[in-house]
Amino acid sequence: MEKLNTTIIIIDDDAKIQEGALFIELGLEFENVLLFEDPIEGIEYIHQNLGERILVLLDLSFPKNNPNGDEILDSIRKLSFLVPVIIWSGANEDKDVYTSLINNRAFGYLAKNASSEEIISKLKEANNNMNNDISIALEEWILSHSKEQKEKPYMLTIDGNKLSLNDILKEIRLQSEIGKVFSKNLSKLTIDLLTRNKESFDD
Repeated sequence: MEKLNTTIIIIDDDAKIQEGALFIELGLEFENVLLFEDPIEGIEYIHQNLGERILVLLDLSFPKNNPNGDEILDSIRKLSFLVPVIIWSGANEDKDVYTSLINNRAFGYLAKNASSEEIISKLKEANNNMNNDISIALEEWILSHSKEQKEKPYMLTIDGNKLSLNDILKEIRLQSEIGKVFSKNLSKLTIDLLTRNKESFDD
């Protein structure tokens, strides 16, 4: 069976996860599976590898002097809104925490006692969602360019500011107004081009 070309990042302080059946089964389904007991190291890995296809399985409870799951998700969202994060927790969180998780676009929630099948199914759902997300497609398209191409001015904003592909990529990842407008306009252009060339697609 061919593995999905996606890296699974597990941020959880339980080292025994690496010895469990779930970790082994994830390795059979996905190209790479990494456990970060230190959430700061997990966030840094995501920061350094935003060009990869990454899915995050995130615990909410960590020892004192560590950020909690809500704070970790917030840190990830400051890097990108395009990285799907699935909350994986055994705790009953209060309403404010759930509201914050939803606002930070957590992809889903799984209980710690969920079966391997449930967890893998949710991760595959998130992976498929990435395949259908125009913003992620734009990210992959921009990353395919050379360093020099990404640094050149690419477009002008209404205010007359010049944006490079790197600038646009940052705006898309943060889902800023500029990033959303760029994604929306490119989607419209793509649909228009596909419609105009419908005959060739029907052949």
